[in-house]
Amino acid sequence: MHQARWMARAIYSLKICLLQSQVRMIVKDKRALQDVCLFIVILYVKPWLECTVAIKAPNQDLYFLKALKEYEKVDTTVSKAALSKFRHHLWYLCEETVILSLFDNEVDNQTKMKMIINLNRDKRSDIGKRYIPSKEEMSQTFFDKTLDDFVSEKSKQFLTRLQIDDSFLQEDISFWDDNAAFLKAKSRLKVVNDTAERAVKLMQDFQGLITAEEEQKQYLLRCVNEHRHLCPYCKKNTLNRS
Repeated sequence: MHQARWMARAIYSLKICLLQSQVRMIVKDKRALQDVCLFIVILYVKPWLECTVAIKAPNQDLYFLKALKEYEKVDTTVSKAALSKFRHHLWYLCEETVILSLFDNEVDNQTKMKMIINLNRDKRSDIGKRYIPSKEEMSQTFFDKTLDDFVSEKSKQFLTRLQIDDSFLQEDISFWDDNAAFLKAKSRLKVVNDTAERAVKLMQDFQGLITAEEEQKQYLLRCVNEHRHLCPYCKKNTLNRS
């Protein structure tokens, strides 16, 4: 289910549960509602509220799936269904992005040290841009993994792509909070969705407005996008000056 639609249902479920004395429900529906609300409150609220904090994402994903596994003791059906769904969304547990955990204060220094050591390990060939553990792995080895298990020499590429000074890796972890390179890198690692939202809005504004032909539509979008870069403030006085 799409995230936005899921959260709408989650919020409605919590509201109905809080006001259940005013709603007539059969026992089966009431029990199902309580199961959903328990899952939301016990497991889902924290990762959802912190999902925009990039540096927390790898550790959050790994912890969340382990918590879902433990939830089998409470509700086997919910646990299996959630695990089956969320194992397809582990974008931050691939070799490159897992390096974000070096900036997460909730990750202990021992784990970070292991991650640094594994930066010299040969890259793993079985993990692409997105890590999707197999059903066999989910039933055997996955829940014994720690963040350092996902790190390899390929992880360094993430810092290189963002032109981040990695000199702080040579220092003792306990001194990182006073290291200028570390602090600068940490301040840059924020999740923004502005680019995607602008692209969607651009398509909505010009979809079928001038042309329905796909090739011409792409030319139109490129033209509008370039013009917006040249004239970011499209007011009459700005256009007159240009």
